[in-house]
Amino acid sequence: ALRLFGPGIWRKSCVVGSGIEQDTSLKFAANGSAQTETNGRFVLYLGRKDPGKNVPLLLRAFSRFKRVRPNSNLKLVLAGHGAVEANSCDSIVDAGLVSESEKANLLKNCAALAQPSGNESFSRVMMEAWQYGRPVAVQASCLATATAVRHSGGGWVAETEADWAELFTTINRMSPVQLDELGRKGLEYARNIADWDRVIERYEEAFRSSPIKGTNRKAVLTPKGEIHQVLPNLSYGDAISNEALFIRDTLRAEGYTSNIYVRRPGPGVSNECSTYSRFAIPDSAAIIYHHSIGTELTQYLIEHRGPKFLIYHNITPDFFFELYRPEFAIILRTGRDEMRDLANHFPESAGDSEFNRNELAGYGFRNPSILPIAVDPARWHLSPDPNIMFQLQDGRTNILFVGRLAPNKKQDDLIEAFEIYLLADPSARLILAGPTDEGDPYVSYIRKFIEDRGLNESVILAGGVDDAQLAAYYRCAHLFWSMSEHEGFGVPLVEAMWFDVPVLAFKSSAVPETLGDAGLMITSKTSAESIAALAHLLVKDVRLREKLIGAQRRRREAFLPDNVMPRILEIASRLQAAGASS
Repeated sequence: ALRLFGPGIWRKSCVVGSGIEQDTSLKFAANGSAQTETNGRFVLYLGRKDPGKNVPLLLRAFSRFKRVRPNSNLKLVLAGHGAVEANSCDSIVDAGLVSESEKANLLKNCAALAQPSGNESFSRVMMEAWQYGRPVAVQASCLATATAVRHSGGGWVAETEADWAELFTTINRMSPVQLDELGRKGLEYARNIADWDRVIERYEEAFRSSPIKGTNRKAVLTPKGEIHQVLPNLSYGDAISNEALFIRDTLRAEGYTSNIYVRRPGPGVSNECSTYSRFAIPDSAAIIYHHSIGTELTQYLIEHRGPKFLIYHNITPDFFFELYRPEFAIILRTGRDEMRDLANHFPESAGDSEFNRNELAGYGFRNPSILPIAVDPARWHLSPDPNIMFQLQDGRTNILFVGRLAPNKKQDDLIEAFEIYLLADPSARLILAGPTDEGDPYVSYIRKFIEDRGLNESVILAGGVDDAQLAAYYRCAHLFWSMSEHEGFGVPLVEAMWFDVPVLAFKSSAVPETLGDAGLMITSKTSAESIAALAHLLVKDVRLREKLIGAQRRRREAFLPDNVMPRILEIASRLQAAGASS
């Protein structure tokens, strides 16, 4: 469902399982054992014997195994509707339709169950085999069965005919004790996921719970004080702006009076904020100030007499912009110059990463803490842009980077490495999604960079995009590739994780701590060829992708609103206490 509908459903979904009804002859096995069979060792298939269940693949793989190991006494027994062609292999037994008691006997005495179907949503027969303590072999491309086997450790996954033939060899070599141990792990999994009592408990818990957690909470009845936020700009889709909106909604839900004040509201968000003026916020109100650039607001906030808290989102070092926009480099330098003065007037502060916290400490802020940016998958509870979805699902590899076109993001380094990547994957395309100021010299440089290399058909400058368009780009991406050399946090890295897009990023600034043990990082840019080869490996190597995505699924939960919200409320409580004591 996540793959089909996107991460927006994650916060209101859970796994309940499905109970398996059995008569008294099909109770959970205490210790099923391959030693109890009476007609030799056999692997069992239960179900319709047709191509839709991948049975021909199973037959070919077993015949291949027997040609290599003709002296093995391992058999393949198939039971269910339909007939099979044994291809003169006397070790393939078609048992036909069987009664429930015969089915129970087969499950109890098989060495293992084979479930080669690639189109299962649950697989009752897999759970039945595990209930008898027997291990299960499943098709790697079937998300439902392969996920269950990997989570439980109760069997094996195989993809090709050669994989299945090798798997028969593995089963043939294993002792009854080894097979029982795998079956025991599957039995533990089935006892949880396929037992009706536990399934019903999870249904009841789901009905008791709020369908959407976290930000969708009822406001408390007791009004609290005023805590307002100030930042230079509020822009649609901008990470800092989204964080400010999340903090405002969190504070309002707790009963605080909370507004956002800016100097320049951007298009599409003017109704979410007010224009800042010197007298807009009373002295008694608390202020949370988001510092990320040099601004005339700084002096006003220094003079504010009420409780204050500074959140530092980092300021891009000015040297990145000196060649392209020297006037903007001055603004960035001013923002950093203001830091020491701010440190003397803001008793409390936090960076949204350890990288930023360390910079705060270096500028003299006292005991700065960390307030990560909340990345809510509920943002993507929308339909992706259908036109983009149609255009990008044409069989070509889609490599994505999300971020404004800027010198510190190093889109030029990315394009250079991508040009080499094309040697291995000529039809691939690179999508650069993010605001492009056509008057910006770096944007002009990138356009010429693309044209000079003849990459106009391979590199797409998507420009500023709305959420539906961005969702489509994430949904169709095979790889998220960043060569950025300065990130204060890196929200798109986490967003890519929510869409199960493998991340490849240059190891710089806050990128390592944002990724944690998820994502692959480039430590040097000296060899564009090596970087391109690594990107190609991530696109093509299924096992590497699965391992990386598994790590990303664990990492992304660290930035859920529910994990960030307690820290915001703690800050608000301290600001309120400071106001009461002043």
